[in-house]
Amino acid sequence: MMNRLTRYLVPFAAVAMLAGCGMKESFADAGLEVAKFHRALDAGRSQEIWNNADPQFRSASQQAQFAKLIDAVHRKLGKVRTSKQVGWNANATTDGTFVTLTMQTAFEHGTGVEQFVYRKRDAGHMALVGYNIQSQDMMLD
Repeated sequence: MMNRLTRYLVPFAAVAMLAGCGMKESFADAGLEVAKFHRALDAGRSQEIWNNADPQFRSASQQAQFAKLIDAVHRKLGKVRTSKQVGWNANATTDGTFVTLTMQTAFEHGTGVEQFVYRKRDAGHMALVGYNIQSQDMMLD
C-alpha cells in the first residue's frame, strides 16, 4: 500500500517543486524588469517603457497619457533612491503567467507605493501589463 501511494505522490511533488522554481524565476525576472523600468524613469525615457510594454498595456491606455504620468512621476518625485518589494502575487493562465510586484519606493523628493504587473509568455519574455503609483508626495506638490 505504501509503495503504491509513494508511486502516485512522488510525481505530484516533483511537478509542484518545478512549478515553485518557475515562480521564483518569474519573480526574479520581474524584479529585473522593475529595475529597468526605474532606470528608464530616471532618464526620462517614457518612450522606451512604452515600446517594451505588452500589447495589452498599449491597447489599454494612450501613449500620450502614459508619457504624462511617467513625466509627472519623474518631475515631482525625482530619481529613484531605493525600492523594496513589499508584496507579490502570481497567476498562471492560458495567456501566460502574470506576476505582480508591489514596491515601496523612495525617490529624491518623496515616496510612493508602486505596483507592477508583468506577463511572462512561453518564451520567457517579461512585458509590462500594468503600472500604478500611489504617492501623497506626488499629489500634494
